Amino acid sequence: MANADIIVGWVKNGVATLTDRHGESYNGYPPQDTVQNIELLEGMEVDGYTVIKFRRLLVTCDNEDVDITADTLQMIYAWGIVDPAGDDFGFEDQHATTNRGVKSIMLLNPAGSDESMFPEGETHLTFDLLNDNFHAPAEDTYYNCRLLKIPDMTQKHHLVKVEPIVQPGNELAVHHMLVYHCTDDANITLVNEDAKCYSSNMPEDFHSCEFVIIAWAIGGGAFHFPKHTGYPLGTPDAPKYVVLETHYDNPEIKPDIVDSSGLRFYYTPDLRTHDSGILEVGHTVSGVSHIIPPRAETFLDYSECTDNCLGSHMISEGQDSLNVFAVLLHSHLLGKELTLKHVRNGTELPYVAKDSSYDFNFQETRFLLEERVIKQGDSMQMICNYNSLTKSDVTLGGLSTSEEMCLSYVYYYPKMSLGFCETGADLRELLNYFGIVMVSFVGDADVPNLNNFMIESPPEYANQTVLEFLNSLNWDEASADDFSSAAKMMTRTQNCYSTKGNPVEVEYSWPALEIDIPYVNDTPNCPQVTTNTPTDRPTDKPTAATTTTPTSNTPIQEEETTSAAVKLNCTYFFVILFVAAALQNINGV
Repeated sequence: MANADIIVGWVKNGVATLTDRHGESYNGYPPQDTVQNIELLEGMEVDGYTVIKFRRLLVTCDNEDVDITADTLQMIYAWGIVDPAGDDFGFEDQHATTNRGVKSIMLLNPAGSDESMFPEGETHLTFDLLNDNFHAPAEDTYYNCRLLKIPDMTQKHHLVKVEPIVQPGNELAVHHMLVYHCTDDANITLVNEDAKCYSSNMPEDFHSCEFVIIAWAIGGGAFHFPKHTGYPLGTPDAPKYVVLETHYDNPEIKPDIVDSSGLRFYYTPDLRTHDSGILEVGHTVSGVSHIIPPRAETFLDYSECTDNCLGSHMISEGQDSLNVFAVLLHSHLLGKELTLKHVRNGTELPYVAKDSSYDFNFQETRFLLEERVIKQGDSMQMICNYNSLTKSDVTLGGLSTSEEMCLSYVYYYPKMSLGFCETGADLRELLNYFGIVMVSFVGDADVPNLNNFMIESPPEYANQTVLEFLNSLNWDEASADDFSSAAKMMTRTQNCYSTKGNPVEVEYSWPALEIDIPYVNDTPNCPQVTTNTPTDRPTDKPTAATTTTPTSNTPIQEEETTSAAVKLNCTYFFVILFVAAALQNINGV
């Protein structure tokens, strides 16, 4: 509750009361705000529930309120047993410690019921892609790949919804699931077989299964394609076989995780207007080029989907532009802020997606309020802001939860063959930055990292691996920042890859992206507001913003407020906006 934005309400003798409050510098009684920025719409007690509906501006320009943004928001809620004795909520009206909860939520992520997300009258069929009582090894991280067959289709269909089916009890173990298109379907025989992903002994049948169809991560819900798009199935180049990749996160090394989780696909013969695709953008998953120093509160990692990679494929496939409609931002435990930027001719445009309060345990695909048009010659830059204060050693990129990633899964149309548009800093330039002249490769790793490179020169660094040398350095905030700035400008090694191969124009190396004109949010500052705000509360609020009420294929309508409907089996309730949090549609708590 400390420094949180809090709303308290109740219905007493048929009269609803709602108060705008805030937490002070401790977890205790929340005083009322100097300015009440909430509008009570209705309140009632019915069938043992208290129901209150209200609304407020997304940005109130009040230092005692928290802005409601497109970030992941932490909502804390609590409820009481009896009505306040007096006319106001008092110190004695404390909720029981059992009557409370917390939830991560994206309030500004367009949502709706299944019915509202589908075109009227559309026919739907389903099939499931599931693990089959897979016994996950007692390892902190394990990637299982299961080869599966898509149902035979005699005509083109569109995939329109994907729903996670996570086995009860395994919610924390199933970290993410990806479905990959297998392009060499003529030689596949090992259907319904499991193999360890990314291992040297993975059967040949799995090797062509590299291009992502759908991505789901922990905390995410069902994914609906917009009403005018769908992923094509049943065509000659559509997937016939796929690999379901399941990442099992098992930090307690439990030996008894048996899992049949997977994904349910909803598809339709009623074709939509556009074929959609998914593009993996960001830092190549690499334990060589992805280096995060320890003991830094802020470390910025930069990677790109270059104009060379993206533009060459657009030209070869006759696409003048792409329309991006959704993005899944992804990193691991150190990630605190993720941003996907959009750059055109050296000018930075408004970002495609951003989360300033990334939650590793709540990775929901976010729909854009307005589709973003990516043109030939444009590039995208992925920036991950990491907090490594708790680390004493360097963290490398990799598959494990204890390693790091910096990725965006970008949903767009019209579909292209391009599947990966990623970069990492050139290894030679990275080694030069640290004064390392020559290395040799050692070991036999399936996925190599800097522990597989032994330093040969200069002599004073010799006989230790690159990772050992990096861990011996005296890292602090200043040295981490210097490395970030240097790595940002290093030559990029591209991971640019499509189902049809690369056009000849695609280069293996490409210069780092330079932004000549950074994007500046032109929203004017809020007028100065005088309140009794404690000195430790933030004071740099922007001006009131607008929210939007989007639908999949209709113009955006501006609306300056957001409303919340609350249904609680209680006589009063707290709604606590903690750090950056808000409330919407909390039913049956």
